[in-house]
Amino acid sequence: MILVAYRHGLRASELVDLHWDQVDFRTGTLHVHRVKKGTPSTHPILGDELRALRRLQREQEPKSPFVFTSERGAPFTTAGFTRMVERAGSEAKLGFKAHPHMLRHACGYVAEPADWRRFFCSSRCAARR
Repeated sequence: MILVAYRHGLRASELVDLHWDQVDFRTGTLHVHRVKKGTPSTHPILGDELRALRRLQREQEPKSPFVFTSERGAPFTTAGFTRMVERAGSEAKLGFKAHPHMLRHACGYVAEPADWRRFFCSSRCAARR
């Protein structure tokens, strides 16, 4: 969940609202529906992420149209994702309180080739480079 938010520069609300029909396993693409008047876009999905999503879909019980669900099978909430990021930040001993929106900002600063950034970050995120 954190990987998808980071690689695609998603807001928490965009992440928890991802549906399986937005993931195209055949072409390895993610169709992102943006909020706050953002422009919808299509992002390539890298191999490790694609394998993880296939496994998640295969093992998801009960089956859901949502990509990310809670242990009880309900769609994940933004509050639940916020708690997950905070816990991950604490376990990583970051020294500050981690927030999901930090993943969105970080996508534009990833230490990868510029071409990679162009695919994974929204125009707003990429403009922050």
